[in-house]
Amino acid sequence: MMSRYCLVVLQTPLVAQDLALTLADLTGAIPILAERIEDAMEKLADLRPGALLYAFVHSDAAALRESPLGSFVERLGARLVLLGHAAEMEAATGAGHDNWPVLALPFGPAQVAELLDRCPPLSTEGG
Repeated sequence: MMSRYCLVVLQTPLVAQDLALTLADLTGAIPILAERIEDAMEKLADLRPGALLYAFVHSDAAALRESPLGSFVERLGARLVLLGHAAEMEAATGAGHDNWPVLALPFGPAQVAELLDRCPPLSTEGG
């Protein structure tokens, strides 16, 4: 059986760790933590399609579209979830990417669980 992973890209270590532990509890996936998009790309380089369930990225949709991470994560078959004030503002005004849900800060396990229920992983193969 293939190992499953969840990516968290966030520069606030305590919040990133809390989200990673919550995701591990709720999905059984192994968390991958990165502070920057560039670090995340390196950490995901060897993953096979279907191995990554979710990528929670502190970014707005416009910046993520310009980054290679967004398309790379989608090629892996993972669900992208945006974090941060800019993403929340985009979602509120309808300016964001409709397929990328936003997890509003602050959040707790209940909000993460609700988002996971509403937005299941895109890829369920290989598990």
